[in-house]
Amino acid sequence: MTDRVNDEKTAAIASLREFLRISEERGEVQVVSGADPDKEMGALYELSLDHLYPPVLLFKDMKGCAPDCRVIMNVRTSKMMVGELNLDTVRAYRAGKDQRKVDPIPPRVVEAGPVMENVMTGDAVDLRRFPQPVWHEEDGGVYLGTECIVVVKDPDSDWINVGTYRTQVHDKRIVTVFTEPGKHADVIRRKYWARGEACPVVICFGQPPVLGSVARVGYGQGVSELAIAGGQIGRAIDVIAGPRTGLPIPADAEIAIEGVMVSPDVETRPEGPFGEWPGYYASGRREEPVTRVEAIYYRNDPIVIGQPPVRPTQPGRQTHIAGAAAIWDALEAAGVPGVVGVWKPSAAGTRFCNVIAIKQMHAGHAKMAGLVACGCSAAAFLGRMTIVVDDDIDITNQAEVMWALATRWDPKTQTDIIDGGWSGYLDPVVSPEKREKGDMTNSRIIIYAVRPWHWKDDFPKVNAVSRDYADEVRRKWRGRLKFLDE
Repeated sequence: MTDRVNDEKTAAIASLREFLRISEERGEVQVVSGADPDKEMGALYELSLDHLYPPVLLFKDMKGCAPDCRVIMNVRTSKMMVGELNLDTVRAYRAGKDQRKVDPIPPRVVEAGPVMENVMTGDAVDLRRFPQPVWHEEDGGVYLGTECIVVVKDPDSDWINVGTYRTQVHDKRIVTVFTEPGKHADVIRRKYWARGEACPVVICFGQPPVLGSVARVGYGQGVSELAIAGGQIGRAIDVIAGPRTGLPIPADAEIAIEGVMVSPDVETRPEGPFGEWPGYYASGRREEPVTRVEAIYYRNDPIVIGQPPVRPTQPGRQTHIAGAAAIWDALEAAGVPGVVGVWKPSAAGTRFCNVIAIKQMHAGHAKMAGLVACGCSAAAFLGRMTIVVDDDIDITNQAEVMWALATRWDPKTQTDIIDGGWSGYLDPVVSPEKREKGDMTNSRIIIYAVRPWHWKDDFPKVNAVSRDYADEVRRKWRGRLKFLDE
């Protein structure tokens, strides 16, 4: 990647408005005027995902909305942000980890910023001033927060955690934040509730893309996502100490709210249903603790980032390069030799299925890889299937993975089933009975679709032109046979 491209991408992730400007220059923005936030915007977004690299959608003059408000979509799936989606990109991502291991740069506290251009407090607080999108046909309400960031502070330390969780608007000053049990925000808020206190919170509905990126990653306890984001862009993230909570508010956020998340013993509202990324309304409609909004801050002409989940079978849902790289790193850190690739089939979403390719080196090698890949932190939450294949399988090609399953896997002798995995409300196969008891665990399968080690040399040979000979023939006939040039 050239220095110019690197500089351009760094500028884009550091500022949402710079991202929009650069995307417009690159011709990647499609302006949509007059769309209805009640399901129509969500439908247009879903249709845009028919493309592997969907256009950046910028909604203006939305029906029933204040004319200065805008909604931007497909930020993190744009070609500029994603790059090529192949195994070479996973390798390059891993190779660049030393470069990405820049020293974290703590946020810098400033007195003012664009987010404070407009302020609502007291009776003036009204979330209805902003777009009220109902993204999917069966959604149970308005979800302003789909690519938002949620900021909370651990009461036992100085740790500021930044995560991303769906946020439903219930009235002008009440929202609910849905977070799965065990996620950092859930752990932190429960500490406050155990002390009889409400949990202070800041939620941003438009922010530099780098903050949305780090908020999605499960960094370890005590890790500052704000500092990581600063390291990634090479400068400190400017933040303003929230006048009510003291929590850091990104100075150039588009819209930010301050409030408190009260205990479910104090007040709840029915949250959901909401169409989620596995492709279902699995979390249903449940009572969730409310967040009482005490203040709203927003820029002139504010931009909301929209990224409502949709079924993962569409091309624009893409694979998760960083997630595959994280599992590959975990395998090597655990001492698993001979790993030649890790891939996440896009149709299975970002978590349910992982495919590992190995060059078998000893008896038990495949099992070693499968157990580590199934249990490592990068794959633990909502895992379902781990598939281990030989190194001759193109794991980015779902047809080849299916071929390996069909021809090299004996279900009786080459399968492990593990119970008690970490799951959540978004998992559609967690039964109603388990949900009722709060037992958010699942089972998962490890499939060893490899030539059995003890007789792999006697395994039938593959009926295919060798790759070296295919390349030789391709070079000889390229330019003379059209199908070789396509």
